[in-house]
Amino acid sequence: MPSILLDARAVVRHHGPRTVLAGVDLRVHTTSRIGLIGPNGSGKTTLLRVLAGLEPPDGGAVRRHGTVGHLPQLAGHGDPRPAREVALERLGVAAAARDVDRQAARLAAGDLDAIDDHAAALDRWLALGGDDADARLAAAAGDVGLAPALLDRPLAALSGGQAARVGLAVLRASRHDVALLDEPTNHLDADGLRVLRDVLAAHRGGVVLVSHDRALLTDVATELVVLGDPDAPPGTAVHHHGDFASWERERAEARRRAHAEHDDAVAARAALHAAAEETRRRAAASFRKAGAATHDNDKHQKEWVRSRAEGMQRRARVVAGRAERAIPEKPRDVPPLRLHLTPAEQRAPWVVALEAAVVARDGWRLGPVDLEVAHGERLLLAGPNGSGKSTLLGALAGTVPLAAGARRVAGGTEVAVLGQARGRLLAGDAPTAAAPAAGDAAPGAANVRLAVGDAAPGATTVRPAGEDAEAAPPVADAVAALAGVDGARARTALATFGLGAEVVVRPAGSLSPGELTRAELAVLALRRTTALLLDEPTNHLDLASLEALEAALAGWPGALVVASHDERFRAALGITRTVQVRGHGD
Repeated sequence: MPSILLDARAVVRHHGPRTVLAGVDLRVHTTSRIGLIGPNGSGKTTLLRVLAGLEPPDGGAVRRHGTVGHLPQLAGHGDPRPAREVALERLGVAAAARDVDRQAARLAAGDLDAIDDHAAALDRWLALGGDDADARLAAAAGDVGLAPALLDRPLAALSGGQAARVGLAVLRASRHDVALLDEPTNHLDADGLRVLRDVLAAHRGGVVLVSHDRALLTDVATELVVLGDPDAPPGTAVHHHGDFASWERERAEARRRAHAEHDDAVAARAALHAAAEETRRRAAASFRKAGAATHDNDKHQKEWVRSRAEGMQRRARVVAGRAERAIPEKPRDVPPLRLHLTPAEQRAPWVVALEAAVVARDGWRLGPVDLEVAHGERLLLAGPNGSGKSTLLGALAGTVPLAAGARRVAGGTEVAVLGQARGRLLAGDAPTAAAPAAGDAAPGAANVRLAVGDAAPGATTVRPAGEDAEAAPPVADAVAALAGVDGARARTALATFGLGAEVVVRPAGSLSPGELTRAELAVLALRRTTALLLDEPTNHLDLASLEALEAALAGWPGALVVASHDERFRAALGITRTVQVRGHGD
């Protein structure tokens, strides 16, 4: 097999009038571990699909010298087919088997021209491991911590963590020469992230990985391809032949150096202008002296003074000319994304509490739980996928009904929730708040159960008309309704989080997951909240948004309860307490 497995040259791809990719090159070798990074909407997923042959390029060429597997996220797909069937499609063996059947049918019909095509199709099916794919997939499921029986359940019925592990099993069982992975870390717990690293280390072949997980990129990627770099033309790619940590260092150093060169050049120009002006001033003074009457009316002295003044004028012109020389272009700074979070007025030492709270459903049980969240506390909910972290967050928010116990909320409290269901909330498809359990609110307390997506009092609930995403209101209108503000404030908040005029007029259904997350964070920015409940908030966020969220939370004095497996995000929060969550079956 050749060393170069996939060779993409000058790839161009348009989405309507927008040029997403403009002459992108990417070459994958047998040992490549390429991290594909860039802002949301910069074309990373589009490039993966073009590399996989799922979208045709509008220009350029992609040559494949081996089998290429495209492994998108499986969580949240809503696919009604059994997970096994979806997995076999991702492994490529299902499509290869259909091709073998087609060629066999041609042979059975007496088409002798199909002999070579049938042999090629059979070779491909065997190369992809079609003869033992089911057994290999079941073994891989066990290796990645997924009960093989779950492969027979509909993919849509699996939790986000279970669906993510189906994706891990596909990668483990894959015999593709090149694996194209799109955000594989989303919905994975700490153990799942460890398994992903192990599977990637064991994969024999090239890997192109789209991810914003900085720890994974640091550990895995040996080369980076950056789309949407602010210092490069739109739609082009910047290549960095090194790991993520070195890219961060070089990026910071390059920008520091570029700013220093520009600032030095500007300072030098200002100094030359000042010198030229001073020389002109002295020349003018000399001319005035030459025109004035001297003590002895010495014509030679007047001529000497005039000549000296003319020389100073010439020098001033030379200096001014030097000042007009081109200076290095000022580096283009992307406006920093800022999320300003202002907590509501503090009226009690605690904001929300659970007392002997129990959640039970379908043979699964969490509790009894006693948990009080104090003002200013930074609490991490820890535990593997399925342990009940999202359920506990829902109980704190009041959106998950309690089978026993009570939820209490301090007076004046407002709780905002950012969950994993990106876009459902902006579309008005927020889960209905649970009916109050006994003792749910203290007498006189404002039992506010606000999730991002719940309309503020008096605001209009925003819902799409039927299934037509285009009938949904623009994002700016949805955010305004959810936050209870006017359209101008909503657009300003969206702009500060990197969603410009061309985005805010689109319906929520047309936004990428990362753009939806930014829009929902803008709703948080407009709300005066007492506590933030964050459920895997870094899923789908690009690097700039991650840094903005970390900076906003670092300076926010309210209570924070977060469930996250992002190592660097957790480290940046300054967690003050960790609660291990352990739900269990009956």
